[in-house]
Amino acid sequence: MQRPDLATLACVNAECQSFGRTGQGNLTIRKVYGKDNIRLLRCGKCREEFSERRHTALFNTKVSESKAEAIIDHLDEGCSIRSTSRLTKVSKVTVSRLLKTSGRHAQHFHDQEVHDLSPQAVQFDEQWSFVQKKQKNCTPEETHEAGDFWDHTAITPDSKLIVSLVVGKRTKDKTQELVSDTQSRLRKGHLPTLFSDGYEGYEPSILETFGRRYKAPQANLSGRPRLDIIRWPQGLAYAQIIKSTKDKTNDGIHLKVIRGKAKVLHTLSLLGYN
Repeated sequence: MQRPDLATLACVNAECQSFGRTGQGNLTIRKVYGKDNIRLLRCGKCREEFSERRHTALFNTKVSESKAEAIIDHLDEGCSIRSTSRLTKVSKVTVSRLLKTSGRHAQHFHDQEVHDLSPQAVQFDEQWSFVQKKQKNCTPEETHEAGDFWDHTAITPDSKLIVSLVVGKRTKDKTQELVSDTQSRLRKGHLPTLFSDGYEGYEPSILETFGRRYKAPQANLSGRPRLDIIRWPQGLAYAQIIKSTKDKTNDGIHLKVIRGKAKVLHTLSLLGYN
C-alpha cells in the first residue's frame, strides 16, 4: 500500500494547537515497525506519538494490509461474510470486524465530504435484500431483526453520487429519514428536481422536509392551537417514475408530475431522457 505524504496527515492530540491541521510541517517519522512497515509519527509541537493508521479503517487490524484490502474488495463486490472468509482464508469474526470498522470510517468520510451540494436533480430509490431469511419465512417475533430490508438511497442521476443511504424496513419513517438527510446535505436554499418511485411515503416526506411552514389563523382564543400550514415552495419540482407490470406500452413506465411540470421536463432533457 502506498504511504500517504506526511503533509496530508495531522496531529491526533485534541489538546495540540495543530490538531486536525494538515500541512503544518510538525510531523516526523519516529520509527517504522511491523511486517507492513507502519510508520510511528511524532508531533513536533506537543510531542505526541501515534500510528499513521490512527483514525483509519485499518487501525488495530492484525491482518496484513494486502489481506485487509482483499477482504474489503470482496465485500464491496457483494460477497457475503461467509464467502469472503473462504476466499481470503480468514475467520468470519475477522471479516465482520473489518466490515464494521471500514463501514464506520466510510460513514465518517461521507459525512465529512458530502455536504453543501447543488445538484440539478436527486433521485430517491430503494434496493431490496433480506437478513437471515425472506419476510414470508419470518415469525412475528423475528420481523424487526430479520426478513426484508431495503437500502434507501438518494442519488444524483448525472454523477451517480450517493447523497444519502438509509438501511432498514420500507416504512414512512425510513423514507422521512432519507429525505431529511438528503436535504441537510444540500446547499442552503437549493431546490433540485426530485424524482422517486410511486411509494406513498415520498410525497408527504418531501412536503414535510422541503415545504414552507405558515402559522394557521386561530379561529378563537380558546381551544387547541391549529397546526402549521405546509405548502410547496416555489421552484421545487417533483415527479414520480412509476413502473407498471400490467401495462406493456412504453415498457410500462409512467411519469407522474406532482409539482413543476416545466422544470421536470427540462431536467429530464438535460439528463438525456426524451
